[in-house]
Amino acid sequence: MDSVHSKAELYGDFYRELVKKYNGEKFETLLDYLRNVIAGLGADQSFYTIDFADVVLKVQLWRRNMPNIQTFYAVKTNSDPLLLRLLVMLGFSFDCASQGEIELVMQAGASPNNIIFAHVIKTPGALRYSASVGVDLMTFDCEEELVKIQTYFPAARLLLRIAPVNVKCSFDLSDKFGCDAEDAEHILKQAKNLKLDVIGVSFHVGGLCKDPDSYAATIRSAAEVFQVAHKMGFKFRILDIGGGFSGKKGTEDLFDEMTQTIWSVVRENFDEKEIEIIAEPGTFFVGSAATLTTAICGKKKTHKKTGATEDGIERIYYINDSIYGSFFHGVEEYGMRPKPMLEESVLTQRPVYKSRLWGQSCCGEDLLLKVCLLADMEDGEFIMWENMGAYSRVLCSSFCAIPIPATKHIFINNDRLSAEWLNNFEEVTNFLSEQCSLVDAEKHFKS
Repeated sequence: MDSVHSKAELYGDFYRELVKKYNGEKFETLLDYLRNVIAGLGADQSFYTIDFADVVLKVQLWRRNMPNIQTFYAVKTNSDPLLLRLLVMLGFSFDCASQGEIELVMQAGASPNNIIFAHVIKTPGALRYSASVGVDLMTFDCEEELVKIQTYFPAARLLLRIAPVNVKCSFDLSDKFGCDAEDAEHILKQAKNLKLDVIGVSFHVGGLCKDPDSYAATIRSAAEVFQVAHKMGFKFRILDIGGGFSGKKGTEDLFDEMTQTIWSVVRENFDEKEIEIIAEPGTFFVGSAATLTTAICGKKKTHKKTGATEDGIERIYYINDSIYGSFFHGVEEYGMRPKPMLEESVLTQRPVYKSRLWGQSCCGEDLLLKVCLLADMEDGEFIMWENMGAYSRVLCSSFCAIPIPATKHIFINNDRLSAEWLNNFEEVTNFLSEQCSLVDAEKHFKS
């Protein structure tokens, strides 16, 4: 803990400490900040705003519910360099799916000892690279991958990834990754023949898990694999529960329910003194942290006699982003809802229409929202989208050469934040005060 402050001073007000150190322009509301960015970028450029206060709060909630768990942030979710640097300072480890992601987190300051190569299929080159830099913890789910690992990185420490049980999620990964638990013994025999060091079990219940029982059932399945492995002479000591936690606003109760279930089932099936539990969440930490600001670059009114299309659409809008940009991976599932960037006094005077939102590309399938209720907007006005922190910026492509959104970083005052769990408060607040614009109040807009 930093010694230059008393505990009362250090932990009294997170935001107040940032204000003391901050030398930039401070904004009263998020709307003020967004308008300032728009003035600089113009209407042609969409942009993300990542609220690091939201990220820090999620870390606080995670540590409250999941203490003593080594947390490997899933880099694939959002690989923003400043975000990765912040997570390094907050004591995170990292789940990487490629050589490129390993390079990213090491550039951000991560130690090879705090990285898991969590892709069950790896290229020979990536395995050679992992060996060269000392990233020796990795997953596998088949005999063929074991042969490859034995060839290129025989000293690796391995986790057998099993398929989840009772899958109830928005994005099921089990068709592509994870062996059936009943096949574990056969695969482990091959590992023993190859003299490879398998030290535990990994699983992932799928993206945006909707039912705590998915974790419960799969943890029980993992416990059975542990028993099989011990009978074969393996010394399993790591249980990797993966990710799957929602990160959108309003899902904290579900998170509480899931973590309570996880701990209950772990204690029923394992001796906590004998195993190390790790996890690979990504969306949970960043999902609600980012907003996306887009401009309306086109508008159509329907002109049929009924005043609307056959499905009731009265307004059609085009925005300066795309499913080939920020909206590739599920608008509804991730809670990406459009909010007009208008003062409430203006918004209340606008009629509301059944509307459709298209992306800017020339593709006929570039549909963001088939139907939504939206205040009457004009060409050149702006829409803000919440819950844009996960699987958005990382999936942007160059299709139609539409500009990839810019990224801005802010810290919005949040009364729920505490610094009592931070051992490097000075370092973290120095970083945040240098890298973020400060915003006094969130003041979200009505949809």
